Amino acid sequence: MFTASYRQYLILVLILIVSCGNSKEPDTYRVLKVIDGDTVIIDHPNVERVRYLGIDTPETLKPDSPGDPFSKQSTAFNERLVLGKDVTLEIDEEKYDPYGRLLAYVFIDGILVNEELVREGLARAFFIGPNRKYESRIYKAQREAQNNKKGIWGSPESFKTPKDNKKFLIKPFQAREYVNDRVVVRGKINTMKKNNSKVMVLSLENDLDIVFFKDSLENFRFFKIDPAYDYIGKPVEVIGRVTMYRGSPQIIVSHPSVIRELN
Repeated sequence: MFTASYRQYLILVLILIVSCGNSKEPDTYRVLKVIDGDTVIIDHPNVERVRYLGIDTPETLKPDSPGDPFSKQSTAFNERLVLGKDVTLEIDEEKYDPYGRLLAYVFIDGILVNEELVREGLARAFFIGPNRKYESRIYKAQREAQNNKKGIWGSPESFKTPKDNKKFLIKPFQAREYVNDRVVVRGKINTMKKNNSKVMVLSLENDLDIVFFKDSLENFRFFKIDPAYDYIGKPVEVIGRVTMYRGSPQIIVSHPSVIRELN
């Protein structure tokens, strides 16, 4: 019969053997593919995709979706940092988003990748719900990018959209046919439908609402743009996803890089 102390010794040996046989920490995984600036595929046994917390990067051009300015640069920067490397994932209050993606802060060699993308002007701070552990750090990085006029905080003349976006071009009256799709739409802003403490709504040819939530208007003020005055009566191009609200099609706009005045 084994004594109690000997059994404890055997258990300790087994733990050491298992630990040595698996040198990778449970929250460290290899990045197999970079989807875009804020989404990657990892070698997790149960979860494939990771969505970076606290940030939002420009949407990339896809076969079924137009691209935003700086999407290529954001994706390329993310690839340089993490592709083919082991990253450490840190979870906040919520583990998954509605699409089943793992929500995480991504670290490599002590660098918070989410923060670096914002600091380079290749992402903007974007927080939803209780996931706010690094909120102050990420907003500080955004102020640095703004002060240095990097990326999406640079000159509006640098907001170049992909040439293939033209195949997603629709007219405002067609918006109802493209609900849940990302499109490019051109038309004239003719009226302001709403402007209160929560939201501003401009009408694009009375067929499509362009929506600015108040917490996003700071992004426009940075460029000294007031949508209530600077867009009304002007022809514009808008990139975004068409949704329906109270029977009307709308596109929510959060940054000047996805709405531009046409000459």
